[in-house]
Amino acid sequence: MFILRVLIRNNISYSLHKRKIIQQWPCINKPPPSQQQQQRSLSSWGTAFLIVAGVPAGLYLYKCIMLVLFQNKLIYMGYIPPGSRHEQCTPDKIPSNLNITEQTIQTPDRKQLKGFVVERKQNGNTFSMTQDLPSQQEEQRRPIIIYFQGNAGNMIHRFDLFNKMLQAVPEATIIGICPRGFGSSSGRSSERGLEIDAQCILHYASSSSAFDIHRPIYIYGHSLGGGVAIGLLAKNVNQQQRIHGLILENTYTSILDMVKTLYPRYTPYPLIAKYFLWNHWPSLTRIHKIKTPILFLSSEKDEIVPAEHMQKLYNKFMTMSGCSDGSRMVKFPRSTHMDIYQVESVAFKSALHTFINDNNNKVIDKQ
Repeated sequence: MFILRVLIRNNISYSLHKRKIIQQWPCINKPPPSQQQQQRSLSSWGTAFLIVAGVPAGLYLYKCIMLVLFQNKLIYMGYIPPGSRHEQCTPDKIPSNLNITEQTIQTPDRKQLKGFVVERKQNGNTFSMTQDLPSQQEEQRRPIIIYFQGNAGNMIHRFDLFNKMLQAVPEATIIGICPRGFGSSSGRSSERGLEIDAQCILHYASSSSAFDIHRPIYIYGHSLGGGVAIGLLAKNVNQQQRIHGLILENTYTSILDMVKTLYPRYTPYPLIAKYFLWNHWPSLTRIHKIKTPILFLSSEKDEIVPAEHMQKLYNKFMTMSGCSDGSRMVKFPRSTHMDIYQVESVAFKSALHTFINDNNNKVIDKQ
């Protein structure tokens, strides 16, 4: 007990002695007031710099990461306009002069692709093979047009377009099937997925018992659908004899080129896209493999895909494909990305009619 009292007394004495020394020598414990003020000033400037520079930099980095991770959502916008993914085809949405049949196609990876087979009614009836089977030569004048859509909406939104196409080519049958991630089709969109879908749709059109084997096939691609169509023909060079022509409307040269178009050079997005894109659609590097005539439909006031993209595709095809005969470019000076068939309807129908009829006649004359 005595020892404990001694230790406590000594500890108290030491603490009092230390406090006196600190009070006598304040410079040991804290810097002068001027230095304290300078330190506080530097600390305030550092905090302000971190806020001003760090927050925007963090947000910018976050945006770059999101653009990479969610690029499929930005490229394949089947959810726009709202409700497009599960919109029902009701009678009020069907033009009165069209006969529209719903069609489902199964893919090898078990996706259900849903869309429509569209024909024009003739005198109240559908122009169909079941009525007085025509001769082989007449069948060769009845094209099947496979339509690949752009990167938004569904096939119901294209009924008015199909109506104009069938006014230009009344004897045609249009196959408009939504790829995965669009309309009521199952699955999620990706470049590989859309390539599988396109192959399945072509197989359906060329082998289904619903269509005569002598009927010529034409591929029509708008915007993203143009890239799908070019990729499909480039990978099916040996099957292009059945395909009499390709129609491209406002198609871009590649996804990377579109990124460079949408974002200026001084932004990092083109550089990021160069290394982190997994959706490419390199139409410019594929188009020379196509051995069928192509009709290029280009809107000079296109607000999404610059007209230069279509011009580059046209120039590359005409100089390198070796199949320029029958190919042509038609420019629409008043139209934008989506409205060629509405704004310049007469020129659109004339171009489509002339291209398909001329190519059909050439094939028939060679036989």
